[in-house]
Amino acid sequence: MVTMTTVFALFAGILATIAHSRNNFQSIKSISYYILSLVGLIMSMEYFKIGEENDQLLPLILISVVSVHFFLGEITRNKTQLWWNFIPLLSASSLLLIPDLEKISYNGFGIDNSTDVFLIALISSAVPFLTHLAKLGIGNLIIRFGTIKWAENEENYLESLVSYAFIGGIAVLGSFLLGNLGLVIAGSFYLSATLLARNKVGLQNDILSAASGAIFLLVLLPIVLMKGGYETLDLSRGEVLEGAFVGGFMIIFYELLLNLARHNKGLWKFIFAVLALIIPMIAIVLLGFAYTQLERLGGVLALGGIIGSMAILSVTFTMFKQSTFVALKLVTIGLSILILPYVKPVEIPSSSIDLSSLGIEDDSKNKDEESTKKKKEVDAPKGKDITNAMGEWSIDEEASQISFELGPDDGRTKGAFKKVKGEISIQAVLENCSVDVTLPVKELTTYNSMRDEHLMQSDYFHEEKYPKMRYKAEGFTKDGDGYVLNGEFTMLGKTKPLEVKLKLVGVGEKDGDKKAVLWGTSQLDRREFGMDPSEKIGNIVDFTFEIQLNHEF
Repeated sequence: MVTMTTVFALFAGILATIAHSRNNFQSIKSISYYILSLVGLIMSMEYFKIGEENDQLLPLILISVVSVHFFLGEITRNKTQLWWNFIPLLSASSLLLIPDLEKISYNGFGIDNSTDVFLIALISSAVPFLTHLAKLGIGNLIIRFGTIKWAENEENYLESLVSYAFIGGIAVLGSFLLGNLGLVIAGSFYLSATLLARNKVGLQNDILSAASGAIFLLVLLPIVLMKGGYETLDLSRGEVLEGAFVGGFMIIFYELLLNLARHNKGLWKFIFAVLALIIPMIAIVLLGFAYTQLERLGGVLALGGIIGSMAILSVTFTMFKQSTFVALKLVTIGLSILILPYVKPVEIPSSSIDLSSLGIEDDSKNKDEESTKKKKEVDAPKGKDITNAMGEWSIDEEASQISFELGPDDGRTKGAFKKVKGEISIQAVLENCSVDVTLPVKELTTYNSMRDEHLMQSDYFHEEKYPKMRYKAEGFTKDGDGYVLNGEFTMLGKTKPLEVKLKLVGVGEKDGDKKAVLWGTSQLDRREFGMDPSEKIGNIVDFTFEIQLNHEF
């Protein structure tokens, strides 16, 4: 359903752009906004719940409301009677007839009172009519003060002012009363009123349309973020600002190229129309996939920045030019959601060993929910006496994993060694204990195939020349409930001292074989091994490891 909807949005945006380049966009403008609303409502369906069960009655009713008003708007587009504008107000009351309305939740936010839903719908339906009354009132005041100049441009300012005030106000009120559902309700009824208000209230249809389209972009924005693995859009982050300004670039460039297409003929008209589509699409794709090279570039947050800025800027731009950019909005939404699976944050598989299967009690210290949300805080288990695991051990390559991360807090690059090889000797005398671990470079992953291929090249790990890393240590030193190893780490042909802290999690058994689990941390400065310094990549690498050992008889 998601793929079909986004492909439909992308295709509709392409058709609308072609129509715009041929100067016959007015005939399909309302259709384009109707399609945008359908995309928003269809994409939101999976977030409507009653209890744990999905419930689609409310979104289907909203689709029906928008559809009815779209067809009424098409039928009555040449009608000028003011009373048509009261139909959306009456339609709002239909929400009160929905059974179990107060049991419905949207994205985890429940409805306290069905009256709240009706209130948001009623206010949204009345905005075009209220804007008309405001214009009449101000116009009458201007007539009384005949020296004041008041022209069409000032009227556009007023309509845009009301539109911004409404969007901002409904975002606050709707969020307070209904969470994100407030925007879904507002967008549906505001667009319904807009579709029916054409030529009936003396307003700029383009400004009304741009405002209703902005609301549906704001409806889709949290959906894009959620599907991409984020909860919020932090405006202080560089990739969000990057996306916001790219959104402005896309709007202006799109309008420029479409103007050239409309004012030229033959091959040039075709070339400019194609460029108007291709260049924004390239910008979206490149910005999205920039995340695959570095976490703090592009990705889902940048796409969110594009969508958010497009919602705001399109209303302002429409005030000066009769261009609502609905085609570009459809293309942006369709393409952004289509590439989400490839640019969203990597879901790093858990490296946690199943202790219960080994008969080892899991008594980690930090199991509270808040601590697990902190990026750099690690769940440290309680350590046991290392002599409980006396003997010769080999590392279980498949069950063990060494994880690492580096970079600034707002964009940590995470990775792991999928296979670890080595032997560990644990003796009653700690000075006689030893560790010899080998890390095959080709088993290193940052969960991004393109970046991993680059890391294997000569400017990073040079896997062909240095196929493995190695850590060797002789003797353990007691440190609280754990131990400290002062050994040597070899990487890129250089050997440097490296301190490792480890704990014995426990000793158990599986399928008749004796097992032990070690947990620990370490930290190194990659510059000491000849790598070029880089603050944006990060120089200090933090390691966490969980090693399962097989007893050697």
